[in-house]
Formats: sequence, C-alpha cells, structure tokens
Amino acid sequence: MKKILLASTALVATTGFAMADMTWSGSANMGVKYSDNGTTQVHNEIDLGMAATGETEGGIAWKVEMGLDSNTSDAVQAGAADVGSVSLTGDFGTIRVGAAATAGTTVGIGDIGFDGSAVDAAAHKGRHTGSTTPDVQWNYSMDDIAIHASTETSTDDTALALSWTSGELAIAVSHSAAGASAATANAISIGTSVGQFAVEVTAASHSTAANDSLGLSASMADVAGLGTVTFITGSNDTDAKSSYGIGFSKSLGADSGATLKGYVGSVNGNDVADLGIGFSF
Repeated sequence: MKKILLASTALVATTGFAMADMTWSGSANMGVKYSDNGTTQVHNEIDLGMAATGETEGGIAWKVEMGLDSNTSDAVQAGAADVGSVSLTGDFGTIRVGAAATAGTTVGIGDIGFDGSAVDAAAHKGRHTGSTTPDVQWNYSMDDIAIHASTETSTDDTALALSWTSGELAIAVSHSAAGASAATANAISIGTSVGQFAVEVTAASHSTAANDSLGLSASMADVAGLGTVTFITGSNDTDAKSSYGIGFSKSLGADSGATLKGYVGSVNGNDVADLGIGFSF
C-alpha cells in the first residue's frame, strides 16, 4: 500500500512538469605546463554542462543551463558549480539572464595551447573595461550582421559588440563602459582567409593610460603531421616586452573527440610552453 501511495504521489507531483529535452555536454584536458619562472605543472580540467530546452505554444524557445567545473594543478584541486542561466529566443533574438557572456571580450584573436596561453591576454589588455560577469545578455542576428549586448545590472557596466561577415572577410567592433569609474574601451578585429591560410589582426584603445594593445594571429591548416599550426603575438603599453607563441592542434580521429595541442612562446620575456590533449563530448 505504501508503495502504491508513493507512486501515486509521485505521479501527481510530476503531472505539471514541462516536456523538455535534457542534454549533457562537456570538455576536459590533461597535460603539462611549463614556465621558466620556476614552475612546471601537471594539469587537468573537467567541465560538464547540462541544458534543458523547450518551446512555448507561441513559438518562443527557452533554455536552462548550468555546469560543473573542476581542475587539478600539481595535486592542488579546485571545483565549482556554474551560476547557470535562463534564456528566451524568438524573433527578438536571444535574451539571457544569469551567468551571461560579456560583449566586451568577443572581439580579438584566438588562443593556442591545450589549456590556453597568456599570449592572447597581452593582445587583449585594452579591449574591455567593467564587469566580466554580466547578468543580462542580448544577441540578435540578421543576414551577415550579429549584435551582442550585455550589462551588469548592479553596477551599470555595459558592453556592445557588432560583427559583420562577407565571404571570407570578418570584421568585429566593440565598446564597453564601466558605470562606476566612467572608464571606456574600444576594440576592433579584422580577419580573412585564403585557402588553408587565415590571418586576423586586433587593436584596442582604453581610456586608462598604458592599456592600449595590439595583436595578430596567423594559421595554416593541414600542415603535415601537426594539423593546424598557429602563430600569435600581442603587445600593450604596460608590458616591457611583446608576447608571442607558436602552437599546433591535431585531431586524433574524426570521431574521437580528442585533440593533441601544444605551444612554445614568450610572455613579457618569460618563456612558456605546454603540451596536452583536449577532449570534447
């Protein structure tokens, strides 16, 4: 009788649940990171994401997302649950509330290495000001134009990015403003490709002194034995020396979800390198 009652109670409790598609996705990596400042680390990272999606009778799509992150560097472990977000998508674009993405960091060059490098940070130093954790985001696309706006409602920090693509040419610009300090930042990136070769340049101007920055990325796909090889460089008014690096990214099988990655370079005069494997699932 107790089992029947519990089953009946559960059935009544779940009657009001919405029909939603539940999906899991994730990424992970493992490898070794080197810096000539005296540190060599064995590193791994795991990121898991959960999403529930559905649609209203009026045709508005909704999505709920959150995730779990963990990483270990030289046996020092850390982990956290993502704040999560809720979004609505319709003819008005996509409105996202919660753990949103700032528009001020969408303009720039790609990174290298299995866990990223600090080379791209030198190129991006002046591209953004204000909060990097906004709680409201809006995206809208129309033909070849995409708009991304974000704000941190507690501080009035705002950012706006606009991108345009035409064939192999892509141009993106952004503007961000910090509500409390009145600091502003502007950035632009231009990229194109010819065959297997791609190049992108970025520049940023910041209202705070010594934060202007420049960057360049050039890559060649299908290099024998190495996959895609990429060179990046960045400089800014703060660092005494320019940063640069060259890396590779090689798939370990079309359906394996595994990619071998590594790079060598210099960040403000400090030699750095890494080698590892990234996984996606």
